Amino acid sequence: MKIKPLSKNSLSQWILAALLILFSIIFITPVIYAIVTSFKLEKDIIGSAPTFFPRVPSLENYRYIFERRGVYLLYYYNSTVITISGVVITTILSTMCGYAFARLPYRGRNVIMGFILFIVTFPLAVLLIPIYIMEYETGLLNTNLGLILPNVTTVLPFSVFVMRGIFRSIPRELEESAEIDGAGVFSTWWKIMMPIGLNGISIVIIFCFYNIWGEYILARTLATQTSAMPLTVGLTLLRGEGWSYGILGSVIFLALLPPVIIFIIFQKQLVEGITKGAIKG
Repeated sequence: MKIKPLSKNSLSQWILAALLILFSIIFITPVIYAIVTSFKLEKDIIGSAPTFFPRVPSLENYRYIFERRGVYLLYYYNSTVITISGVVITTILSTMCGYAFARLPYRGRNVIMGFILFIVTFPLAVLLIPIYIMEYETGLLNTNLGLILPNVTTVLPFSVFVMRGIFRSIPRELEESAEIDGAGVFSTWWKIMMPIGLNGISIVIIFCFYNIWGEYILARTLATQTSAMPLTVGLTLLRGEGWSYGILGSVIFLALLPPVIIFIIFQKQLVEGITKGAIKG
């Protein structure tokens, strides 16, 4: 039996697959180690003979978080409120603005759209001082609202750009049919464009959730009190007198759960939206 030699295309595919697997292992190993460490006792982590997997899996670290240190739950609560509020506000505004830029005829819309995209190029560090001064003057420092609004500002331009592209790809005949039936602009946007643009909305939701949930610079600047800190800032305060690696691993694991769940829920719509955008492009 003769073995067929690999063609150049097959060889390149095998090499590419091997590289992707290698990079995947490199990136996922620290995450797996943090999750495994969360089920270890402290003596198994810093003992004389540490192991990768726990000798006896324990939930002591999670019990410590939920029973003894309510401040951790406060960090989760703040992050949840800030993220969900930011995602909802951004989704509504981006779908409305995206439809306006894609379909409503008015002068200067391309100029305004260009200005919005120009904002994306601004480094966030340049805006920190003006944002801090404005929030200090309005009393929004150390509040959830004081973090929701800046986060919405950072993710809204790209979200508008995405929804504009999605709405532009929808045939105009659907809107014309709605107009014949007597639907106004708002009814057309809500009843026709929104259901068809669900794939694009999924992209916006995932993008906003990941960016707001993991945001650190704004949170570190605008939340100086423990009661107002989100999870990203709270994680940096876990050190105390010394690192408790088991508790740190459990907090990291719990912090990873919401983004993973969101991705699993909207995975199908995300892939369809990206594929549709690539075909249209």
